[in-house]
Amino acid sequence: MSKRVEILKIRLEQLKTEGIKLDNRTHKLRMRKQNEQKLMLSSYFHVSNDKFVCNANSDTRVGLYYDGDSYGTIVSYELQDRWSRDEMSDRVETSKIYHNGSTYEKMDESMLAQSQARFEFMQCAVDHNDDIIATWNTIEKKYDKLISTFSDASSDIRKSINDQSRDIDKLEKETLTEKLTSKGVKFVKAEDGKWSRGRLPELEVKYNWTIGRIKSLKVLRMTASGKSADLEITQKTDKWDEATNAYIDSEVTNTYERVRMDKIEFLIRNAKLNKQLVG
Repeated sequence: MSKRVEILKIRLEQLKTEGIKLDNRTHKLRMRKQNEQKLMLSSYFHVSNDKFVCNANSDTRVGLYYDGDSYGTIVSYELQDRWSRDEMSDRVETSKIYHNGSTYEKMDESMLAQSQARFEFMQCAVDHNDDIIATWNTIEKKYDKLISTFSDASSDIRKSINDQSRDIDKLEKETLTEKLTSKGVKFVKAEDGKWSRGRLPELEVKYNWTIGRIKSLKVLRMTASGKSADLEITQKTDKWDEATNAYIDSEVTNTYERVRMDKIEFLIRNAKLNKQLVG
């Protein structure tokens, strides 16, 4: 890795850290907004019978439940929020009431208690609907305004990260091309990896033609477009030795014309990951 690439990568990590910090601050503000909206919703609903509770399970929905049962919603009030490009518009303009179609098997006081709780809950919705919608929108705009103060900084950091990444990719590609066209690259067997362990890398030199056991690779000539190259490749091979009556390690070197550079770059990336690349 060149010194310049190393410096750029250090700066890239710094930019990513700054971006994460801004994202975390934005996330915390959104969580605060949702919690404030949930608390606001809960504050408008109550019933007289302590066998029932009113809980806001989201920033737009509050429901009536039996105490201790957070899943069996008896009736719920839900704000109908919508996204708009207009920052000054209200995200919530309407609301709805949803209730289950209860079936009563026992004709006793519990039926009347639930009906009374339903009535009181829905009465809260009727009495406070306009105030709930207005307050919800006020909270939404307050936090949206706070979050928007980070938008320019976040946008600048994302742009800087993208620019920095492109510069690094360009320099690494130039460095790799210079190395491939001068002394070339060498490979060793991978020590780890489910599929690559104990193996040398392979390369697709043509469509439907892949060669393996590559020990070294060098670019002899690149096309004018830089998209293909003629290669000199040395492979490990097993050669029959008459003297020992056994196969011995040997090498064979061949040239391959117009191999796609993206295939070569893919080989190098994998070799780095598998620790097969020498130097």
